[in-house]
Amino acid sequence: MKNYMGIVWDRGFFHANDLQQCIADVCTYAKRPVLNVVDAYRLMKTSGPRGKSDADVVLSKGLFISQDIVAVDTAAANFFNQAREMPLDKVGHLAKGEELGVGTMNLDKLNIRRVRI
Repeated sequence: MKNYMGIVWDRGFFHANDLQQCIADVCTYAKRPVLNVVDAYRLMKTSGPRGKSDADVVLSKGLFISQDIVAVDTAAANFFNQAREMPLDKVGHLAKGEELGVGTMNLDKLNIRRVRI
């Protein structure tokens, strides 16, 4: 969901006007992605978004794919907890997106396949 920030011209506006709600709102655009991919091959645990050294990065080799943008971000946030504490209640755009009907945070309702390569 946060990747939508890449299409936002005035990010300062988002940051000044409830960033988490703005991220959820931008996901309600009429033309939604058909497939959502979260690349979690390398996780930045500190000093984001670029990092300062290799110590800021964890090689996790994860990849998440879903048609549900809220579900894929929820699964990724859960996965990110291995590198840095990231409670779902602190990732406000997830619950806000679910409230807007963009997707679900309830991963137990989904058919999830875990594949090891």
